[in-house]
Amino acid sequence: MKLTQLRYFQAICRYGNLTRASRELHISQSSLSGTIKELEEEFGVLLFYRLSRGLTLTREGELFLQEVTGLLDHADQVTERMRELKNTEQVVTLGVPPMISVLFFPRLLALFQKEFPGARLQLAESGSLANEAEVADGALDAAMISCDAEHPPEFSHWVLCTLNICFYVNAADPLAKRKSLRMEDTAGTPLALLGEDSFLTSCVDRNYQALGMKPNVVLNTNQLAAVSRIIRDGTAASFLFENVLSPEPDVAVLPVEDLPPVQICLIWNEGRKLSPCAARFIRMVKSAGSALTSRLSTGLL
Repeated sequence: MKLTQLRYFQAICRYGNLTRASRELHISQSSLSGTIKELEEEFGVLLFYRLSRGLTLTREGELFLQEVTGLLDHADQVTERMRELKNTEQVVTLGVPPMISVLFFPRLLALFQKEFPGARLQLAESGSLANEAEVADGALDAAMISCDAEHPPEFSHWVLCTLNICFYVNAADPLAKRKSLRMEDTAGTPLALLGEDSFLTSCVDRNYQALGMKPNVVLNTNQLAAVSRIIRDGTAASFLFENVLSPEPDVAVLPVEDLPPVQICLIWNEGRKLSPCAARFIRMVKSAGSALTSRLSTGLL
């Protein structure tokens, strides 16, 4: 006797015929008929009367159904309890885009280790847009993202800080002589931007489109080390958050006058049940406040 057989038997009892039960269970009628036969042979009793209008439980079948219902209810309870045990595992899955990882992660990890000895922080280093999708479907407990002031309604969020978008260019480029610039000043400049799942790349694209311009993108990558090297070599420039790259004599960092500041937020899906560890992690980030942002990590790349 197997749980699968019992669930099949329960479905047959519910619908009173093999046709509807097979449709509900997405298996063939012959498989259901074979299951009944196996159970009857195992117990040596007749479970159903086969009638022209369908199946009717025998007295033995009615008693068996009572037992089956209790067994399956208990099996479901055991399954739920084991899932709850899994959810108490001390692991937090967190989405962190590359730039936010550079700015925040060293301090975040230090706080995490202090508050959660023995726990593990599992990172997904994708762009903000990809991380939003994974938080929405439950693949991630939470994510640190860059965003504008609007947030999808299914997310709860906590604003950590705002950051300016800067233009990073080789010091030998004529644009490097400016104190600041506007988007239109970068027309035709080869650009190495973050991946297409990055909020920043999406933001830059939207602002170019609003000006009727098409950016000269030669590379999309989430590898900040590669972007840094390309800028230093003079191959391309990039739009990145302030303080992401360490000060270099051969790299100029210019404020972009017509790009608004961007919010850095922690998001989580309030509609999904969080593990106790994930819920505590969110409370930790919210209470940490300026401890995470007062002196953003710089000079890492």
